[in-house]
Amino acid sequence: MDIVAARFFDGLTAAERPVTVALSGSKLIIGGLVTGERTWPLADLNTIDSPVPGIPLRLGCTSDPAARLIIPNDSFATALLAAAPHLKPGLNRRRIGRFFAIAAASIAGVAVAAYLILVLAPRQLAFVIPDAWRDRLGTQIEASFTDGMRVCDNPAGLAALNRLTERMREGNPDLPDFTVKIYSAPVINAFALPGGRIAVFDSLIAAADTPEEVAGVVAHELGHVANRHSEAQLIRAAGLQLLLSLASGGTGGSQLGEMAGVLTILRYSRAAEEEADNSAQQTLSQAAIDPMGLKRFFEKIQKLEGTSSSAIFDDITAMISTHPLTEDRIAAIKPLQGQPRPVLSAEDWIALRGICS
Repeated sequence: MDIVAARFFDGLTAAERPVTVALSGSKLIIGGLVTGERTWPLADLNTIDSPVPGIPLRLGCTSDPAARLIIPNDSFATALLAAAPHLKPGLNRRRIGRFFAIAAASIAGVAVAAYLILVLAPRQLAFVIPDAWRDRLGTQIEASFTDGMRVCDNPAGLAALNRLTERMREGNPDLPDFTVKIYSAPVINAFALPGGRIAVFDSLIAAADTPEEVAGVVAHELGHVANRHSEAQLIRAAGLQLLLSLASGGTGGSQLGEMAGVLTILRYSRAAEEEADNSAQQTLSQAAIDPMGLKRFFEKIQKLEGTSSSAIFDDITAMISTHPLTEDRIAAIKPLQGQPRPVLSAEDWIALRGICS
């Protein structure tokens, strides 16, 4: 019986605990916990993300719903997937049964149902778009939005950016997969796109006084990612036909670029912005990052909004138009209950600010 190292979250605290895991028949045995050994039936296991070779396997268990297990050992993960084939991506008996159960419960007339879903439930559709489609959509839309912009790739800055995102994953085992790119642009803005893409303009980093402010903005955009807000907005703005065209590699990309209202994909409702704020505060708190960084940055942007200088206002227009701020949204951000830990070292913060140099 092979025994490998893993990481365990009990769901009650943000603490990450080193454990051992072993595959024994139809059970997964978790050892090294102060509360004693835990046994997870293979039939009760579920994956947090689709399994990808080379990326730690993140598991949950229906009989232990709050807990999460992260298995970095690729060979053990492969053996586990062989023993529990329902965890593999693609079709299997359990997924086929679930698909037909959902289909039977949701379809009540194909034409009428499709119309109602597009009009009344774009968010529900956003959560059933296949990951491959979301990735293709994100690639095309990101290219459209950032056409002509330079991607910042200073090695020291990229290393600092990676440390910032890894710092945010601490205490957050259920974060969705996401990537952050820094673009050189003369406007203060950041936005989330389909497929877990987050784009941040270097002018935003230049406007921040601390890495906690940048982490707060990234956490806010991550809230949009987790709630599939950009996918839902795309469905609202473009409709199913364009969505299918984009996803299939058709002419959707050029159509999207020609749409007069393309930026509506980034203009979220007040409810969506508040949902992203709440998600950001939870992410930051669980990672022991001070949420007041996000509050200070929002206050700074709101103050700049009233600046009379047209040059400054031009620089912040994008942030204001795509993330309209309100006093109650800012007031809702509360201090961390506990002792915060730094996001980046002083050296890394300097490197991040120079990522476009």
